[in-house]
Amino acid sequence: MDYKGYNIAVHEMGHNVEQTFSLNAIDHTLLAGVPNTAFTEALAFVFQARDLELLGLSKPGPQDRALTTLNDFWGTFEISGVALVDMGVWHWMYDHPNAAPAQLKEATLQIARDVWNKYYAPIFGTRDVTLLAIYSHMINSFLYLPDYPIGHMIAFQIDRQMEKAGSIGPEFERMTTIGNVTPDVWMTRATGAPVGPQALLSETEKALSELK
Repeated sequence: MDYKGYNIAVHEMGHNVEQTFSLNAIDHTLLAGVPNTAFTEALAFVFQARDLELLGLSKPGPQDRALTTLNDFWGTFEISGVALVDMGVWHWMYDHPNAAPAQLKEATLQIARDVWNKYYAPIFGTRDVTLLAIYSHMINSFLYLPDYPIGHMIAFQIDRQMEKAGSIGPEFERMTTIGNVTPDVWMTRATGAPVGPQALLSETEKALSELK
């Protein structure tokens, strides 16, 4: 297994550990699970971010952490574009229920161009790129993609809480046994604040100042 495969495997292991707790350690059957897929992904991201520590390597230093934060911010920004295309395509399909496959393809490419031109062209200086339309989850996985950027934000909130508590295992178990309640109730119980981008944005701003 190369590093990429190992990194993904740790992510998938996070899913398994989360489900072991959230499905089997809940005292009410109807509350088993977590609020939605974004939380499932977030809890797996928490594992994935610690893959090198699982190999016995030292914890990241301040500069490593700053670079990782910027990478996470950029990854969130990147997958957000794909999520916007996914949502736009589903809106288009509801508006055009009798569309042929060729029409759906052209609409998807145009939506991808529109999202790119609005959010990415000002940064890259290139317009009408269709890269955001290639993600394999699109259409096939029924609006799964928006869960990724939200999951990244949730993961940051969870990470900050774990640092505050000074533990990972006990906090992970505590959070995954809150139950399948509404997202903001879950997050407030887990971290003291509702779901939002502030933890990621604050850490990104801090990372930029440290690397300057």
